[in-house]
Amino acid sequence: MEQFLGQSLAVLTAACFAIVSSIWSYAGKKIGSSCVTHIRLWLSLPPIILVHFIFTGSFFPHHLDPYILMLFSFSGLLGFTIADLFIFRSLILLGVRETLVILTLSPIFGTIISWFALSEKLNHLQILGILITIGGVMWVIYEEGQNRSGTKKKQNLGIPFAMAGALAQALANILSKGALMYNVHPISGTYIRIIAGLLGLVAFSLIRKSFIADLKNMRFIKLTAILAAGAVIGPIFGVIVSMYALTLAPVGIVTALIQVSPILLLPFDFFVLKKKITWKVVAGTVIAISGAGILFIY
Repeated sequence: MEQFLGQSLAVLTAACFAIVSSIWSYAGKKIGSSCVTHIRLWLSLPPIILVHFIFTGSFFPHHLDPYILMLFSFSGLLGFTIADLFIFRSLILLGVRETLVILTLSPIFGTIISWFALSEKLNHLQILGILITIGGVMWVIYEEGQNRSGTKKKQNLGIPFAMAGALAQALANILSKGALMYNVHPISGTYIRIIAGLLGLVAFSLIRKSFIADLKNMRFIKLTAILAAGAVIGPIFGVIVSMYALTLAPVGIVTALIQVSPILLLPFDFFVLKKKITWKVVAGTVIAISGAGILFIY
């Protein structure tokens, strides 16, 4: 029952990330992806402080052991800073479709590493479910990309950046899972991760000499409001839900289910944006859902 709940929360996380990806994409076209990555965490900080106070009674998780703080801090740096920087660089060098396909390796990395690091051994049907789910997602992303015009020219340098992003995501989840095994409140873990990720992005923006320029973009009230909504949906609610999912289900399964977010956007594309959905995309969706079904049953 606990694993079923964890899997359900992973799908809810995928829904949050599907929604917020549209927000980041819209904002990135206005002020640049690196700027969005930076200021979204500034906008995430006040709400996570408030949420932490409501659920734990304190404004900061000062009770955490230094070892646990270290695990969450490295998880935040990997997930919110390093992974995103690698992924955004890959989007520029390689293109959207190819980058998303390579990022589906993250559950496979997570499954292999957690097998050794956390002794999370999956049965053959669970491994099959992960592979089927990821295969279906890759198919949908590929077919969707085939229908787009103006695809960026593939550059070999983008491949290692995308793979590094997928690996960083997997390691971030494993570190969080390792810390959560000490019965830490997931909201406290999310709090530390956001702070660590923000510090990493502040350092990166200072090196790039874009710190002031990034913060100046918050003068656009409408855009800042949209980013604030995205910050609540993604880095706060979505990440908190994913942390709860990690406490209840193996890393590989949770990461695989989170990867279905592009598929969850298809109804929006079809009914709202009136995009044409080909039978191949539908077939890939059915495959991905079938794989997810195996993960829920076994």
